[in-house]
Amino acid sequence: MLIKTKQFQISPKELRGIIAVDYYKRMKFFLILFSVLAVIDIILSIIQQKFSWWLLYFLGFLAYMLSVPYWLRLEGRTSALNFQNRYCEMDENFIAIFFEDGSITKLRYEHFIKVVKKGEFYFLYITKAQFHYLPIAAFESEKDMHRFDLFLEGKQLIKLW
Repeated sequence: MLIKTKQFQISPKELRGIIAVDYYKRMKFFLILFSVLAVIDIILSIIQQKFSWWLLYFLGFLAYMLSVPYWLRLEGRTSALNFQNRYCEMDENFIAIFFEDGSITKLRYEHFIKVVKKGEFYFLYITKAQFHYLPIAAFESEKDMHRFDLFLEGKQLIKLW
């Protein structure tokens, strides 16, 4: 199996947006819960004509939850190389990333702790915080993408079902 991708690049702003959307999707339950609690507390405060301190806690927590993606520092999560133009080659043992400045990163699949496929991209996690980004659009064909999915499933890095 040899899969070669097209060249691709992502900006820090685009990556931050992808991470923020993913964060909001994961936190949707808590955001809805605390929004409902804040609305109920506002209604009860109006009916009782009494200020509730719980309202400040609910609104403060909501503000905190909504602002978390804006303080993300991508420098600790990913290398500056990940914002360069690059392409990948995958075989049975390695994934090699070729950057436009001539740098090459070659990783064994055993170095990945997990692979997350979200919508139009893969996150290949090396640690809980560090990852390599791989867009699905970078694959030459849908057949290559499916071969890569099946290979990752065989290595138990991703669950397709």
